[in-house]
Amino acid sequence: MAKKDKKKSNSKPETGMLYSHEAELAFINYLTRMPDGDEVLKKAGITRQRLKVMMFDDEIYQCVEKRQDKLESAPWRLEPADTTAAQILNDHLREWWSDIVLGAQNARWYGYSVLEAVYNPEAINTDDNVVTPFIGLQWIGEKPMQWYEPRNDGQLVLKRDYSKTHKDEICDQKFKHFMTRCKPTFENPYGEALLSRLYWVWFFKNSGFKFWAKFVEQYGLPMLVGKSTTGQNTEMRDALLRAHASKVIAISQSDSVEIVSSGSTSGSASGTYDTFDKNLERRIQKVILGQTLTSGTDGAGSRALGEIHLEVQNSKFKADVRMILPTIQAIVNALCDLNGWERHQIIIGEEKSLEVEKADRDVKLKNAGANLTSQYFQREYGLEQGDVAEPVQTAFTQFTALPKTAFNFKAQASKLSPAQQEVEELTDTQDLQLLNPDQVKELIFKSDSPESLAYNLMQLIPDATRSQFAANLDQCLYAADVLGYVTANSEK
Repeated sequence: MAKKDKKKSNSKPETGMLYSHEAELAFINYLTRMPDGDEVLKKAGITRQRLKVMMFDDEIYQCVEKRQDKLESAPWRLEPADTTAAQILNDHLREWWSDIVLGAQNARWYGYSVLEAVYNPEAINTDDNVVTPFIGLQWIGEKPMQWYEPRNDGQLVLKRDYSKTHKDEICDQKFKHFMTRCKPTFENPYGEALLSRLYWVWFFKNSGFKFWAKFVEQYGLPMLVGKSTTGQNTEMRDALLRAHASKVIAISQSDSVEIVSSGSTSGSASGTYDTFDKNLERRIQKVILGQTLTSGTDGAGSRALGEIHLEVQNSKFKADVRMILPTIQAIVNALCDLNGWERHQIIIGEEKSLEVEKADRDVKLKNAGANLTSQYFQREYGLEQGDVAEPVQTAFTQFTALPKTAFNFKAQASKLSPAQQEVEELTDTQDLQLLNPDQVKELIFKSDSPESLAYNLMQLIPDATRSQFAANLDQCLYAADVLGYVTANSEK
């Protein structure tokens, strides 16, 4: 039998090593690549993409889905909204809205996310039987995060293992790739992954549940304990094993059988696990939702706690909007630039809602006489140009039945208001009879004051009505005023 050549069998194939230039490039690439700065991932010894396994936890998924649903159902609009391009963009983005929003929001959970767009140059929009061709999206969605490497200078690199050219490629972030990052820094360009803060909580939660399942399986069922006075332990054991299946056992008068259950009295195992599990669930809810009504308020609640809970939810929603808004705006800009349209601004949610306290304050200011301008409403309430109509000033003459007296003296009853006096004048329907010029001159020369003029006029026309007396008195006062002015000028 021929002996085997050990040296030949243990030798490595010649093609199993890298060429010198490939080894140098791989070494340089390893040294120049920015390491992941997440301390939790370093201690756990896992990669960032492995955090996705945590989404299969029921509590984590429920909290994440709550924030996803609020963001996905948020209203949005484009400004300006009265253009043909805005109508086409609205109809087109509505088809891909969920993929864009949820893909961009994944940066909150994993630190960063990358969306890739594939365009359709032959897209068609139909509105009221009007067909408009444009360049639209054929597909847009999230790509695997491990394919890409964000850098601290803002660039996005497609790794060589996933590139067609087998080289690191700098991605086009204007039309092709759209990256979203959560709180990136120069030292950690990958962003902050919220799920990494929950890794150990999730780890102990799963491990504790597995331990509890094994404990219940082993000690949860009741145990039969048999006591034999005759020393026949083997026969007693076999009888107890048969009793587990048949639920029936026959023993002698000197033997006894007891059922021992593992309840809460056995070391308080059930109560300990419940406390442990609730504590982990609260920590998950606090990290993802910020604050919940179940966090430290079991068995109690109030309206103030509900308002705080809603306020925290709104703040989390606004933070998610601020994070994904640049990414969605970049997608809108890409579609506008490809089609040669004017760029439109996308607005998600209500930027400035109606604040009740501010609105009540403005009502009080308005009632106090303050004139609030349209610029104030646009600034404080987020209204657009043209939403507030400017008041139109129209010149008009108000009719009044009150005579314009030349002198201010009490010719009527002092207790009557101007409105009441106007009613009194209008109800007097008799024809006015004025004095002739000679009678006016005679009254003026006989009187030395407005009071004496009114007294002499009353003696002259004692049966005159109130309106007739007022009209004649105004006539005499006016004539006296003019006569005195002419006399004064002639003396000069």
